[in-house]
Amino acid sequence: MELCLNRKFIFSESLLTYGEGLKKVLNSLKNIGSLFRLPKKRNRSVRGGIAGRGNQPVFTSRSAVQNQKRGGIVSSLRARFQRSSKRKDLKRVPVVAKRKTPRGLISVCLLAFVVLLVFLLYSPLLNAVSGMNIFKIQEISINGCRKTSPAMIRELTGIRYQASLVRVNPEHIAAILKAHPWIAAVEVTRDWPDVVIVSIKEYAAEALITQDVPGGRQFFYLDKSGVVFAPVEPGQDMDLPVITGLEAKGNYGQGRSNAVRDKDGGSSDGGRPEMISEALALLKLVRQNNPNLPFQNLSEIHVDRDAGMTIYLADYPFPIYFGFGAVRTKYSRLKRVLEVLYKETEQGMTIADVAYIRMDYLENKVLVAHSGSG
Repeated sequence: MELCLNRKFIFSESLLTYGEGLKKVLNSLKNIGSLFRLPKKRNRSVRGGIAGRGNQPVFTSRSAVQNQKRGGIVSSLRARFQRSSKRKDLKRVPVVAKRKTPRGLISVCLLAFVVLLVFLLYSPLLNAVSGMNIFKIQEISINGCRKTSPAMIRELTGIRYQASLVRVNPEHIAAILKAHPWIAAVEVTRDWPDVVIVSIKEYAAEALITQDVPGGRQFFYLDKSGVVFAPVEPGQDMDLPVITGLEAKGNYGQGRSNAVRDKDGGSSDGGRPEMISEALALLKLVRQNNPNLPFQNLSEIHVDRDAGMTIYLADYPFPIYFGFGAVRTKYSRLKRVLEVLYKETEQGMTIADVAYIRMDYLENKVLVAHSGSG
């Protein structure tokens, strides 16, 4: 019994000791909290003005003043936060760049200005440059003339010594010269500062061709490519083979025929390109001047749509029928036949007794008809 009482007494003392310690801790925390509080004011503050009713002052407690200050701090923080958010929104708004003038438009305007400036200054500058003595023509070089002459070329073009090389138009001069019937091609260059060079390429006559013209027929020159380029004038060379059978109305406005192919590259309905090409191929072979068939001995080449090609010699009037195609083979055979005919044979047959020769008699045969055989 005594032991239990002792235990109760000890437990009560321990509780009392714990309570005193807890009380001391609470007092310490209270003292620490008092350091963060505002200083106490014993008297109440008086605020007048519009907050009161009438002219009576309004008394507020300390807690009300503290709440008002807290509300002012909060409102100022809120206003400051709103201003910062507005600034951020303003920064987020995309900045619209100013429109710049396109570079292409600037280039076009600049080019137009330069062109206008050149247009305005071209004539004065040209007159000033062309008047300089350094550009006065001192030499006119003309080459390639055979049927034409340098004096004729200068007369046609109007080029004069001491004229300004600046004002010489090579294209215009070339066009004037190309209109001449004997000129196939021309090149005009300016060798600065005072030389004009004119290079001419003339046609080479390969044969003559007859063309229908008003009042009859006229001979025209034909070159090796089949171009009919110039009429035969009185006194000009006519010692050339004549190609007949291609008669057609010529191009009288330019004084040249277009029966086969004219100087400008055209052809007429009466032309026969395949037959004229065979005639020109034979002329090329005959120009080899074989002793039995020299070029001067070839008088005429007649072409026909049905019979083909027939040739005539200058010394003997009999026809030699070539027909169509195989011109080189038939030419080689004709050389051998003429070689035999130019010699007397045992039978006494000579070229004077020949009535005609057929190169197209059989595939590998040549027919020589005697005048006495009918």
